[in-house]
Amino acid sequence: MPIKQTIETKVQQYIEDKIKNVEAALIRELSAIGEQVVNTARESGSYTDQTGNLRSSVGYVIVKDGQVVLASSFAAVKDGGNGSETGRSYAESLASRFSNGIALIVVAGMQYAAYVKRRGKDVIDSAELLADNLVPKLFRELNLSTK
Repeated sequence: MPIKQTIETKVQQYIEDKIKNVEAALIRELSAIGEQVVNTARESGSYTDQTGNLRSSVGYVIVKDGQVVLASSFAAVKDGGNGSETGRSYAESLASRFSNGIALIVVAGMQYAAYVKRRGKDVIDSAELLADNLVPKLFRELNLSTK
């Protein structure tokens, strides 16, 4: 019996190591996508950014089983320190909605972002389109299913 247990233990450890490697690769690649998406949102935003708060509130978090494992810098633009804090806080508050699995959450955290969007301005629309293209491509490359 000890041989069987040893083989089962090694197989189980091998599977767990493979899962950890895939998760680490997924998080690393989602981070790269997150950076691209944030850069696109900040550069393509078609609104006049008077205070810097709206652009500063744009960022991402990567969540695993409801816990933030990685986040963008939410770097302040102009004097947008308030936007930076608000964006990060908002993104982190959404983490609990993703209690199972790994998720990339991209936000424009200022309350008036929706108002700016309704006025026909690109707040994170371009970024969302980019993410909609890049994430499925990543899943195909990693041979992962989105189901």
